[in-house]
Amino acid sequence: MSLEILVVDDYDMIQFLHKETLALAGISIIPSVFSNGALALEYLLENAESNSEFLVLLDLNMPVMNGFAFLESLPKLQNRHNIHVIVVSSSVDEYDKKKAISFPEVIEFMEKPLRFKDCIKIKTIGVLEKYFGIANSVAV
Repeated sequence: MSLEILVVDDYDMIQFLHKETLALAGISIIPSVFSNGALALEYLLENAESNSEFLVLLDLNMPVMNGFAFLESLPKLQNRHNIHVIVVSSSVDEYDKKKAISFPEVIEFMEKPLRFKDCIKIKTIGVLEKYFGIANSVAV
């Protein structure tokens, strides 16, 4: 089984920064990038039969389908147990954070933009550790 990374954010600059940071940290050289939740959801539906697990780095405030609507749609997917979400948002609203982490697929809430130290933390999250063995560890 492999881990596929999805960056879901509507700002080109954030997409670029997240791709660069993920590559620098050794998480993903080429993540899949989507500008809204609907496109990411469509991709997950199309790949429901794959042997991959998915890590979705999800913004909350986007056009077409925002992060909360995306999270509310996940229970309908047959492969939902292979989908892990880290909300990466600029929201400082405590309500947004509490609501986001109430979804079972959400494994972490991080402040946007994703930083190198955030990527190191990602590598230590229980459900993801198996993809980042000791050889991939980096001291902070």
